[in-house]
Amino acid sequence: MNRFFQVVGVTALGAAALLGMIVWSAKTPSVQAAPAQADAAPTRVIVVSGAGRVSSAPDQASISIGVQITAPTLAEATQQAAANMTKLLDAIKAQGVDPKDIQTSIYNVNPITNYKEGQPPQITGYQVMNVVNVMVKNLDKVGSVLDAGMGAGANYLGGISFSIADTKTLETNARVLAVQDAQQKAQTLAQAAGVKLGRVLLITEGVSVSAPSPLPYGRAMAADAVAPGPTQAGSLEISTNVEMRFEIAE
Repeated sequence: MNRFFQVVGVTALGAAALLGMIVWSAKTPSVQAAPAQADAAPTRVIVVSGAGRVSSAPDQASISIGVQITAPTLAEATQQAAANMTKLLDAIKAQGVDPKDIQTSIYNVNPITNYKEGQPPQITGYQVMNVVNVMVKNLDKVGSVLDAGMGAGANYLGGISFSIADTKTLETNARVLAVQDAQQKAQTLAQAAGVKLGRVLLITEGVSVSAPSPLPYGRAMAADAVAPGPTQAGSLEISTNVEMRFEIAE
């Protein structure tokens, strides 16, 4: 019996000692060495901008043309506008304009109201406006399209604007010129500073097309107005601006 109590007592003491070590270990803070970080040297750079510009003649024109009708009743105004617009569209298509290049841009129906003091507003008529944008792919046909439209009853001309159908090649050429301009500037700066030009770190760009302002015409003209004279397309400029960041080589 005494021997049994001795074994139990030793076992209990061993368990208590082990538990005490575990508790002490849990309460002891853990200290770890932070990894050493090397101080990164700042990258030395040269930042420049470059510009590239390419000019080209337009190859298409957009004409805003239509009819503006005023009549005592809404039915009369819409019917007359529809009849005149049908003649106008037929005349334009007869000049070789593809129907898919004609798009309605404005269709308005507005009452004409007469205001008198002391009396409620009175509608005296209606005005219908129907305008289309006509894309003329052959610039030699611009004058004849205008003449045909005016002769068919058009009494509204919103103006003519010129553009280039496909500018991808011109934009590419402008980009090349802009990068070359930036590279020359960077090389000049590097030589002046007595350093060597390194690799390109960053390039950003922006493209814009500078077109002549649309040729303006009066919003509405009399039915017997003389058709516009010859037009000049001029030229369009496509410009690209780039910003380039070069590393200074050691």
